[in-house]
Amino acid sequence: MKFILGKEQPMAMVDMKQIHALEDATDLLRNPYELRQRAAEHGCLFFRRLLDPARVLAVRRQVLEVCREHGWLAPGTDNMDGIANSGISVFEGDDPRWIAFYDDVQRIRDFHALALDPAIIHMLEVLFGEPVLAHSRNICRLVFPDTNTHSTPPHQDNYFIGGSDETWTAWIPLGDCPEELGGLAVNRGSHRSGMLETTEGVGPGGRQVPVEDASAWVGGDYARGDVIILHSLTIHQGRDNLSAGRLRLSADYRYQPRSHPVREDSLQPHMNWLTWEQLYARWDEDDPVKHYWRDWDLDVVKREPR
Repeated sequence: MKFILGKEQPMAMVDMKQIHALEDATDLLRNPYELRQRAAEHGCLFFRRLLDPARVLAVRRQVLEVCREHGWLAPGTDNMDGIANSGISVFEGDDPRWIAFYDDVQRIRDFHALALDPAIIHMLEVLFGEPVLAHSRNICRLVFPDTNTHSTPPHQDNYFIGGSDETWTAWIPLGDCPEELGGLAVNRGSHRSGMLETTEGVGPGGRQVPVEDASAWVGGDYARGDVIILHSLTIHQGRDNLSAGRLRLSADYRYQPRSHPVREDSLQPHMNWLTWEQLYARWDEDDPVKHYWRDWDLDVVKREPR
């Protein structure tokens, strides 16, 4: 808990006693065995400037244009600075303002195309040793400043994804993300404990898992073009946005070996507020990013009711 002016305030993020610096794994792409060994040991891999920074900034620009259209940026400021309108705080969920914003972001073609960047696909082909299935359920995160109850709580993605146990999430900051903006913290090696009990939590996703006090976390400053990937059983959480008025933007993209089973909802638009036809409505008719997975022979499984 965090205490402010004598009042107890709930926090989504748990305290981290040890935060280790991010260790660049780029050189290991030339040695698949060592890359896989580190992945098996740590449950996460960090790649400095894996993506073309200009391509990441192009997506950032388009998401921030949507923010401007919805009145979420401070008047008179440059869109790319991402300065939040101080009179507005909107949180991920069923708020009609969030839904309207998120639907517009989901329509951005380059946001979805970034998930298929050749550098990411090649890296995952080296890790998996086979062709890659990129899930089409792509997620955009936006965090307003000074809203610590709405950081993402510690959780495992496997609870939400199902399907293959070898699904990995790529977390990509849409622009430079110094520690004051928060970013992602990963509980290194936690995947080795297997699937943990998931309970109700505070923040995006609304679910969390227990974390040992002595856990070793990795995190720090992220730059445009950086990518961190993590196993679906690796515990991770969003860090609080403590910046002086800036929005934090990031993307979650998920991947698995193409031969493994994939749950049907991983191939649907995130949140299902839009159909694919609505999402693609303004795209070129023959855009290769549209329905790219439909020609593959996939083992699609149904989602079991909880």
